[in-house]
Amino acid sequence: MNINFKIAMYFTAIIICCTSFGYYIWITYNNTALLMAIVIFCSIMAALSIILICAVRKHIEYILSKLSKLIYSIIDMNDQEVFSVLNDDMLGKLQSQVIKLTNILKAQNSRIKKERDEIKLLISDISHQLKTPLSNLKLYYELLQDSSISKDEYTEFSKNMQSQIEKLSFLMESMIKMSRLEGGVIKLTPRQTSLNDVCLTAIKQAYQKSKAKNIEIKFNAAQDVVLNIDKNWTVEAIFNIIDNAVKYTNFGRSIIIEVIQYDMFVRIDIIDNGIGISEKEINNIFKRFYRGEGSKDEEGIGLGLYLTRQIVSKQNGYIKVKSKVEQGSTFSVFLSLN
Repeated sequence: MNINFKIAMYFTAIIICCTSFGYYIWITYNNTALLMAIVIFCSIMAALSIILICAVRKHIEYILSKLSKLIYSIIDMNDQEVFSVLNDDMLGKLQSQVIKLTNILKAQNSRIKKERDEIKLLISDISHQLKTPLSNLKLYYELLQDSSISKDEYTEFSKNMQSQIEKLSFLMESMIKMSRLEGGVIKLTPRQTSLNDVCLTAIKQAYQKSKAKNIEIKFNAAQDVVLNIDKNWTVEAIFNIIDNAVKYTNFGRSIIIEVIQYDMFVRIDIIDNGIGISEKEINNIFKRFYRGEGSKDEEGIGLGLYLTRQIVSKQNGYIKVKSKVEQGSTFSVFLSLN
């Protein structure tokens, strides 16, 4: 029902009531003055009621208009203030909640966009990484189909194919670890673990490569430290740093691993005297698929240090790097004792 029609009905009802009441007074008391006074009083009250209703109606329309703007601000993701923030009333509180909701929605949209961009970048990176070994496999396969090649060439191409398959397998294994770790599919399971045991296990995994380059790995630990960490993933993190150190350290040199305990945390230093890292590259070495200027001649896909940082940060730790070109690098892994 239209609000104007409601007002008209209300006014008509008041007139009818006043007229009926006045007629009753006139019939009962036959007093014209009293009748006129009652009629005038009722008319004034009716007029005031109509004015009040119109004022309330205008105010409601004003509030509804503001609320409409407030709703549109949510739709447009705009935290515009419609009502005065100085008024501590229901509308001010409602506006405050709407602005909070808008900011939450904006943050969610921003996170979704960031995740979508990261997925696009990851797909692009994976495609780029897979392109080279797959192309090489295709090339060697086609060469092997040539019946005119010699036995030595056949053996060489077969070895090259095996090398590319191993590289592809390593790439896929690393990317599976990365995706599971990032997606939370694999959860780290902290347990009371000997840090010396973690470091020695990582050193054993790097032994074959270090032996091939006649590199000595020295492990210095004043005492054994027991931490609440995930042993397997922490071994993976430490091994990745040691493996990098072996790759970029020249034949016959050494790598030193030290464990230093403080009041609140423990520090594991992996020190090499290899080719070093330039200052402009230090901030990039932990990025996914990043390979430095001096890594072109070494095998790898640029996921080791990225995985290391992910593993350490998920255990409330962090990594610092000090390095100078041609003077070696020191990777310091900090893990909390609590």
